[in-house]
Order: sequence, then C-alpha cells, then structure tokens
Amino acid sequence: MTVNDIYLFLEQIAPFKYQESYDNSGFLIGDKNAEITKICVCLDITLDVIDEASEKGANLIISHHPVIFKALSDIKAKTPVHELIKNNINAVCAHTNFDVAVMADLMIELLDFPKNGSVIEVVNPDGAGFGRFSDLSEPITADKLAEKCKQVFKSFVVRYYDSGKAAKRIGVCSGSGGSIIDFALEKDVDALITGEVKHSDIVKAKNFGLTLIEAGHYHTEILFCDFLKKRLYERFPRMPVFIAENSADFCKYI
Repeated sequence: MTVNDIYLFLEQIAPFKYQESYDNSGFLIGDKNAEITKICVCLDITLDVIDEASEKGANLIISHHPVIFKALSDIKAKTPVHELIKNNINAVCAHTNFDVAVMADLMIELLDFPKNGSVIEVVNPDGAGFGRFSDLSEPITADKLAEKCKQVFKSFVVRYYDSGKAAKRIGVCSGSGGSIIDFALEKDVDALITGEVKHSDIVKAKNFGLTLIEAGHYHTEILFCDFLKKRLYERFPRMPVFIAENSADFCKYI
C-alpha cells in the first residue's frame, strides 16, 4: 500500500477541493509512491510527534493542521519539515477540507444532539461549508450547555457568554469559529459552540444576544484523530495505525 492509496482514501472522505484558498492541505512531504510501513495520526506535526513516529516505525504522518502552511524560504535543521525529510517520513495534512466535510458532524455526535440542521456557512456550490446547527427538542441554558461541552470535549476550561435565554437551536464549528457568527445569526442560531474566538467576537455575540461557548481549539479538533484512526482501520484492517501520544494539549492551565 502506498502513500497515494491513503491520499485517495482521504479524498473520498473529505475532498481536498473543499479546502480554503488560504489553506495548504494535501500531500506535502515525501514520495507518493512510497510503501507505507505504519501510519501515525496527529493534530499537529511537532518535533515530538516526528520522533515518536520514527521510533515506532511509521513512515506516514497524517495531521489535521498543515506542517507547511505558508511558502518556505528555507528549511533549517531541527525544524519539522527538515526532520520529516531527514527521517524519510511522508506527510499528508487534511485541514479545512475536513472542517467542511467532517468536523461539525463529529461535534454534534459527541454532544448527542440530533442531526437535523443544515450547514451554517455555505462555501461550496454543492452546499458544503463550515459549521452545522442542531434543533433540540427542549431548550438548554447556557450554564448547562457549557458544562456539557466541558465534559464531552474534555476541556480543562470553557469560557462562555450567556445571552440570558435558553437555547434550542445550537450551532457548532470546530477550531476558530468566530468567523461564522454572522452566518449563525442569519440562521437564527441561539448558541454557538466553537474552539476559540477573539474578544471582538464575544462583543458581537453580546450585542446580538447570541450565547457563545469557547471549548478549546485543541479539544474541538482532536476528534479528528479518533475518527481517522477508526476509518483507516475499517478500510485497511492490516495497516498498523496509531494516534501519536505526543498529539496532546501541551498547554498548562491555572
């Protein structure tokens, strides 16, 4: 099995055409024709993840966040790109294409909310886009919704603005979802759950009466790893796949 086989499988799950113009998802480093020994899945390709992949015999890393985001003017030693090349490890990254095709649904599933809503921000002619909303049978307070988010996303800290009204239409968007607030308001969303927002996003939420819950960028996107490991095992049961132990939240909270 080659790197290209895995690339084509990812294309089936979340077509790379869905990635945003500013993004750099896809096959980024290595040889598409290389035979795979083992696959490492992670959120970010850090030096620790590369060391772990090398030690465990993996020559393909699939990450959510691109290891090359902007054009490089040089490749210096002891940087992730250099270490990937040095260790003959291939890299495929699936970022905003996964955000569009998969991540919102994973959040709704984890929250155990009904899949009865539509995309919040449509960005493709076929209706695909960022975020999705769910209509609950019974409204939920901001306090209870924030506590639920803390539990299901295993967040250390949840920051939220309480609009003061119970929410029945809940929107979700993994990662940095502040950019879809206007679209959420157009869809009459009562509460928006995302990973991280700017202060100005919180001010906007207050001005427009939108409950806004910030559950952590890492915590709303690490779902990528479990999902992808499961799908890879289903499709390629003989291929060893593991989630990097170093694909962890390395921040501290007080």
